[in-house]
Amino acid sequence: MEYLIGLAVLAGIFFLIYRYVTGGTRERAVALSKPFPEAWRVILTDRVAFYSALTDTEKLRFEKQVQLFIARTRITGIKTSIDDTTRLLVACSAVIPIFGFRGGWEYDNLGEVLVFPDAWKLDRDEDREVKPLEGTLLGSVQNFQTDHYMRLSKAALEQGFRDAKDKQNVGIHEFAHLLDQADGEIDGVPLLMLPRELVPQWKQLMHDEIEQIRAGKSSIGDYGGTSAAEFFAVVLEYFFEKPEQLETKHPELYQLLTRTFRQDPGMRFARFDPRTLLKKAPRRLGRNDPCPCGSGEKFKNCCQLTQEATETAA
Repeated sequence: MEYLIGLAVLAGIFFLIYRYVTGGTRERAVALSKPFPEAWRVILTDRVAFYSALTDTEKLRFEKQVQLFIARTRITGIKTSIDDTTRLLVACSAVIPIFGFRGGWEYDNLGEVLVFPDAWKLDRDEDREVKPLEGTLLGSVQNFQTDHYMRLSKAALEQGFRDAKDKQNVGIHEFAHLLDQADGEIDGVPLLMLPRELVPQWKQLMHDEIEQIRAGKSSIGDYGGTSAAEFFAVVLEYFFEKPEQLETKHPELYQLLTRTFRQDPGMRFARFDPRTLLKKAPRRLGRNDPCPCGSGEKFKNCCQLTQEATETAA
């Protein structure tokens, strides 16, 4: 009898261990099996320019990543309400930087996102933050045991997506710090994303660009000159908010970022204006060549008429 009880206890322990180990996989499967709410799709279309610039196939993949992030991440309001729009904007802030990574990337080092109504007073232990004014914060990432807790200003989060071309997005900024920290150190060098052969080039370019910022000779925001960690976060905002300007003013930096994050947001945003896109493509495309807009269609079935009209007008 005692032998049977022992076996039952052992079986129970193994079952609990199995449930714990496979919990993430099951949670992921449940989240991805649910249809994406149409109301959420409307919010993304109205509020997130990055989403609107995606192809239909890319939109489906983006939606699933957003859905998974929301299902697996605690987003808590502190003296403010949390609605679907807030959850979606937080999720988009997380997904946009990692969208080019195939095979899935999850913020395993994120414990919870705390959303405050607006800016708050600086705590002495908050060493990674976005400051609107001296002594106040719009966002921060803090360590707590093995997890990180992110704080975001709801007002700043919404403003970051309201103006998609101002080079500022506090959500992307803070998730950039988490990506930077994924290798164990927030130092402006995201070793888990940056190809090893590009690390020396990145470090030298980052040093040179910070010197230019401090000398007042750069289009990169002044806050990017305060440290290597803040440079990385500020530049990532720039990369996803105003990529065409970053590519023009800092081409080497832009190319490094496209290789690191496996995305070309400048090309993606150019889909909003096919004439702009075609300036970046070879002047004479074959009718059966893939369309440079990334739609997956042949050029003759997509943007050929636009190019012909542009050439005629010229």
